[in-house]
Amino acid sequence: MEKHPNCSDEKDLRYPEDERDNEEYEFYSDEEWKEDEEEDGTPPPSQRKWVRNTILSLVVAALIGNVLAFWPQIYNMKTLPFLSKSKELSSREEIQSYKRAVVLVSTDKGKGTGFHVSGGYIVTNYHVIENNGYILVKFPENDQGYVAKVASGDPELDIALLKVDAGSQELPFIEVERERTWEPGEHVYVIGNPLYFSQIVSEGTLLGTMPVQGRSTPVIALDAPIFKGNSGSPVINEDGKAIAVIFATTEITHDSKTVEAGLAVPLDALESLPGWLAAGE
Repeated sequence: MEKHPNCSDEKDLRYPEDERDNEEYEFYSDEEWKEDEEEDGTPPPSQRKWVRNTILSLVVAALIGNVLAFWPQIYNMKTLPFLSKSKELSSREEIQSYKRAVVLVSTDKGKGTGFHVSGGYIVTNYHVIENNGYILVKFPENDQGYVAKVASGDPELDIALLKVDAGSQELPFIEVERERTWEPGEHVYVIGNPLYFSQIVSEGTLLGTMPVQGRSTPVIALDAPIFKGNSGSPVINEDGKAIAVIFATTEITHDSKTVEAGLAVPLDALESLPGWLAAGE
């Protein structure tokens, strides 16, 4: 019997997008250190060299300070466990094949995750590509990036179907489970580009479906580590088929305990999405 975790208001959802601040550093060229050679008042070469070296040392120290301040944000008690688990899971041959089809979706406003299902069609979240100037898609084992166009989208479902033109090149894909076959308690994998990382694999358990205020169809709740940047990540069952797409996280009560759950749109809810029937065939 299907379990229904508690309902969640849409305002309580947290979308796992990666909103990284762009830091700009100013570097100095040798030309900026040239001074007009005047006969009167010109410091001796040794003094000019000392001033130049001092300023360069301060600039380098500032850059190192920024790196050291930023480092704990990347490697900390929260990220180290899932990095270790990802390395362990990625040693499996079947996981490696899934990862080849999981792409980095980049826009002028940030990044997210998507996965290729067939024929150049890529599934991601609508909020990942909404109101962006451009969309670029990159496969992990391909140096070439692809300009993607939105084939169709549903803001209510938070699903977008992208299309890339790879010419005659065959792109790796993840097979889609088009029928409702999953059950609560089922073991699943999630692959995405969370935080400052890419191609991270995690595992978890399906908790069941739950209603979300403002959505006409229920979503799947799962107990798995989900972070910013996981938007658009596929939820893959033990048969290697994608059954859902991660779109948010929320806190729910499950078995009398508070759980930080990932929320995913079931792929069987996409049947009415234009182009979906053609994708994945």
